Amino acid sequence: MNHRNNLIFLYFIQTIIFAQPELRFLPFDWVQYRQTGKVNSISFSDRFAYIATEYGGLQRFNLFSNRFDEPITMAQGLQSNTITATHRSSNGVLWVATPLGIEYSFNEEGDWRFINRESLTLPYGVKIERIGESSQDIWLDTPTLVYRLDPITGVVTGVMANPDVPVVWSSGLLRFQTDLSNIFIDYSILNGWMTDLRTLFNPNGKNMRITTMAKNKINELWFGTEDGTFFRGDNSMRTFTPYQFSLGTNNIKDLEGKDSFWIGGVEDISTLGISYFDAERNIADNFYFDENINMDRLSVYSIINLKNEIWFGSEDAILVYNIDKDFWRTFNLNFGGNKSWVTSFLNVKDQVWIGTPNGLLVLDKWSKNAVNVGLEKYFKNIFVYDISLDLDQIFIATDNGIFIYDLKNKKLYDLKSFGYKSKDFIFPMSHFNFTALTKDKDNIYFANATGIISFNFNERTWSNIVNPSIFGGQEIISMAVSNQILFISTVNGLVKYDTRENLLETFNYPFLGRVNDMYIKGRKIWLGTSEGLVSYRFR
Repeated sequence: MNHRNNLIFLYFIQTIIFAQPELRFLPFDWVQYRQTGKVNSISFSDRFAYIATEYGGLQRFNLFSNRFDEPITMAQGLQSNTITATHRSSNGVLWVATPLGIEYSFNEEGDWRFINRESLTLPYGVKIERIGESSQDIWLDTPTLVYRLDPITGVVTGVMANPDVPVVWSSGLLRFQTDLSNIFIDYSILNGWMTDLRTLFNPNGKNMRITTMAKNKINELWFGTEDGTFFRGDNSMRTFTPYQFSLGTNNIKDLEGKDSFWIGGVEDISTLGISYFDAERNIADNFYFDENINMDRLSVYSIINLKNEIWFGSEDAILVYNIDKDFWRTFNLNFGGNKSWVTSFLNVKDQVWIGTPNGLLVLDKWSKNAVNVGLEKYFKNIFVYDISLDLDQIFIATDNGIFIYDLKNKKLYDLKSFGYKSKDFIFPMSHFNFTALTKDKDNIYFANATGIISFNFNERTWSNIVNPSIFGGQEIISMAVSNQILFISTVNGLVKYDTRENLLETFNYPFLGRVNDMYIKGRKIWLGTSEGLVSYRFR
């Protein structure tokens, strides 16, 4: 290699960015689940089908179990969750293209190398639509030119109108509608999907365009569609089986459940509906607004599971799903004041207590009519952030302080008049704006920008738990606790604080966005964020 080529090689090596949240994490300690959008590309290894999606990163579908494994997203170090093309090369390197450039991994999981589009000399606005390989090189296909890359370093070694050697391509986005009538006439499509030999219709009768097609080593035909569904062909049974993993929204406001989660979020142009996510099997059932009768298109800020019904709190309304009857219905409510929404739900015997920015509202669980419990007047025009129940005591976090209602004695207390104060307890600098609460078996925790305090149920004692310097004195959006480990989310990121060992970790990765809700189960914490559903294995 001459001196000039040495300089070119060094230049390209310097443009490679090695991506991973942090080296101390294993590739799937952090996992991000998102709404996928359309399928752009499909490629195969001996174990996985890699499904490149518009918004949801790279889906990994296990060819032997017919199940989804953890997806590859920004949580594994990708620069973007929009994957325009993918290719798993014969030497075991996994390649993905995004609007920002090209990335590749030698272990097909993490440790991603990124080469930006400027280093690839891609013109502005041009996207990589296919990735393939020849015997010596990796090839990138764009609408105008093809780019030849070194298969180890990613260095561009040539740009031309067409490859000058045979290239094996993984699938790309179809530019024109493909006639599949000769295939569909001999195959059956399962799970309620249908075809008129020209196009596909999902089980609700909605037309779905085919976006990409691929064949694997055993000559099975696979194709993907615009809603994120892909189909695996079975040449023996002459069938196509649909598979999909996608969420109804990427801007999640609330999680509800233990082994599985109901997920809802803010309604915007990309929001399609509400999801039920099985955390054990990586399966999501979606309930789309435009495909379910009586399911109004609403933002979801809070959710409660009442066994036979699931309530979704929105703006001046609740959306109710009857599980047994598979039936949706919207109940309009008068929360009072100006714009108002459900900030929190609480199940209290035959009633549901609702927190709003304008106070408290109590509904009969069965009729959905308002019930006057005598407390409403005390919370009129007060922002109720969260509500929790322990035995006969309801704890209420508001912008006017902490309040406790004794159900048995029908008495309302504030922080100063309830329980005992430990000898070293110091009242927070501000007694107002308690924006979040969480609890474990022995304690309930309340947070505002000047600190986090707790109340012990057994000793009935208040204690100081977290100094505001730990979370920067920011407004706390959500909290979760397990074995004296507190997770705290603010507008600046996520904080993990071990109250026993006084150890602090801060996470402000771009894929987290704003963490709106949290739930701890076993060794994982689940995060409902503005960038999707995220799990973190913290133990």
